[in-house]
Amino acid sequence: MQYIDRIVKGFAESVIAGIQNNIRTKQVTKYGAMNTTGQMADSLGYNWDGSSLVIYSTEKYFTVLETGRKPGKMPYDKNKPYNEQPIYKWIEAKSISKDISTRSLAYLIARKIGKEGSLLYRQGGKSGVISEFINAQYIAENLSDKFFLETVDTIYNVLIDGNPSN
Repeated sequence: MQYIDRIVKGFAESVIAGIQNNIRTKQVTKYGAMNTTGQMADSLGYNWDGSSLVIYSTEKYFTVLETGRKPGKMPYDKNKPYNEQPIYKWIEAKSISKDISTRSLAYLIARKIGKEGSLLYRQGGKSGVISEFINAQYIAENLSDKFFLETVDTIYNVLIDGNPSN
């Protein structure tokens, strides 16, 4: 049934577009939207094999956009130079005014996140960036209801003139 593919692909594309828009524009903390480099928003995609739909991100920490980062180790990638660290890039992109070097500020922020978690986590971790589109109500309104209406329309067309494609 082609209409199933069309509905599922349209749903997946609308979910991805909504999350991308939230990443780019939704103010989650006083520092504004989460978008810094565009890498996270651009990492979204989906797979539909005809029976199951998977919406995914190729970025490792995608769910942190919704919940924040828990305390633990300092966020630091040993395989990247300091000026390529996410926090360093974030400071540069947000033009955060500072009386110390960007490298020092990045270290202090990373240390605080390691000890206490990110600001979003400390605020309760409910950004809505993802959950506005991945929830029962959104799925019902934008996927389940469309399946139902399309099925009713197809049955009606078959009953009226024997042709399901009208």
